[in-house]
Amino acid sequence: MHKTGAQLVRYALEQLSIKNTFGIVGLHNRELYNELNESGSITPHLVNQELSAVFMADAISRTSSPGEIGAILITADAIISQGIAEAFISGIPLLIIAGGPLANTPTNGIDQQQLLQPVTKACFKITQLEDIVSTIFEAQQIAISDKPGPVFVEIPIDVQLHTEDLDKPLPVHLSAANQAELDQQQIDATARRLLNAQSPSLLLGWDAVQARTDLAALAELLAAPVCTNLEGNSAFPADHMLHAGLLFNPSAQRVLKDCDCLLTIGIKNSDLEVAPEQIIELQPQAIPAMVYKLKELKVQQPQTDPKQTKQISRDKADLKEDWLEHNSKGRVNPAVFFDALSAALDQDAIIVTGHGTHRALAAELLPINDQRMFISPTSFNAMGYCVPAVNAIKLAKPDRQVVGIVGDGAMVINGMEALTAVREKLGTVYCLFNNSERNGAKNLGHINWGSFADALECGYFPITNNRGIDIVVRRALETAAQGQPVILDICIDYSRKSYYGQQQEKAQLAQLPGRDKLGIVKRAIVRKIMGARSS
Repeated sequence: MHKTGAQLVRYALEQLSIKNTFGIVGLHNRELYNELNESGSITPHLVNQELSAVFMADAISRTSSPGEIGAILITADAIISQGIAEAFISGIPLLIIAGGPLANTPTNGIDQQQLLQPVTKACFKITQLEDIVSTIFEAQQIAISDKPGPVFVEIPIDVQLHTEDLDKPLPVHLSAANQAELDQQQIDATARRLLNAQSPSLLLGWDAVQARTDLAALAELLAAPVCTNLEGNSAFPADHMLHAGLLFNPSAQRVLKDCDCLLTIGIKNSDLEVAPEQIIELQPQAIPAMVYKLKELKVQQPQTDPKQTKQISRDKADLKEDWLEHNSKGRVNPAVFFDALSAALDQDAIIVTGHGTHRALAAELLPINDQRMFISPTSFNAMGYCVPAVNAIKLAKPDRQVVGIVGDGAMVINGMEALTAVREKLGTVYCLFNNSERNGAKNLGHINWGSFADALECGYFPITNNRGIDIVVRRALETAAQGQPVILDICIDYSRKSYYGQQQEKAQLAQLPGRDKLGIVKRAIVRKIMGARSS
């Protein structure tokens, strides 16, 4: 059986059930692209820059079932560590396949293996054709196991082109991920402690999303309110009576203040202002076992406290009402916009944000009722994430509405990736939170986004104030449903910060010396006064 190295790469990716790859064709990976173009199950997508490829693969991993993975196909001399670092920090599995120079050629310039070691779980360089399939299988397994993350595999061009007569059958990939054995004694002890608590609560992060079905049962068995951090926003349905909202919102803060036993899933304890002895950590894969144990131990299920659930509902309603009453001074109130968007979207629509102020506003004001319906990056390594991520998700899930919430600065970075959506007739929607003219700290200058949309052949719908937003949003979604990408240019009001944003500022200030804190506060007061005068 004669096989080239490129054919073995294709075979390995097909065995992993990878349906899409993202990247740019170069001298060192052209043979891989030629081979993938012959695949009946894999579609290679070309993008404008490598960073977009990383973000698109990242988005595929975030919206896929556990064990599935986004794949990148680039060249070893064009690695973008920024996007890979975001996946590493967030625990997102990625398979990075890079074509490289001749196997025995000395490194010319930056050693990519050494560069990527701090932001990947493992790095491989394949020098023998017979190692290709097993190495790619191993890389995928490492990427999805334990805390998931990116894995880098470099395949030199001579290995891709080399042909050998293989005398053994090619290995078959076993799809089941390694699962750590559960500590049944620990589960039993944790279940008993939760049942003995007077006011237990749950706090969920991103990793909890994969166990969303069992989480509702867990919360109801304990009659425990549920809070989430920003990344875990879609881990628990917002319309459930025990959903207390985001970590720093008033409803969640009230719950956590009264809590005497906090079960955390996918949360760093450093994020919390709760006594360490009150915290119990649980891995997502242990949740079904915990539900089973609670049912086994319980003689009578505790009744949900109606006073508590009414208080949660009242706190959430008050938060929304407070936002709606905020004076946005002629610009678009974020709560008004998100109300209109929520009313117009399908039940299974997927919301994608970038990293910035708009991310926290969306999480605070847009209710999410199903898993993996809110995709949000974690770090500043994700600047420019939204547009390529929206495209990737829509490519993978063409029957779903996919809507991006993107800042104007990020649109400058990666807005040209909307060309992919135009070319593929994806019908994506990019909600551009346009604040550049009011934000002196990062003034982008005047950008005619209508002309930009026309040049790319996108639909364009400006929203300048609170009047008629629902009509404009519906027209935009109707246009997108016909396959034309749409840019909603929203003259957003950022004068009020989200609770998450306020907490982030406090945390950053707390790390500074006293003199620096005072200076920042003084400058903020001056800017506020001058801004009020100019308006």
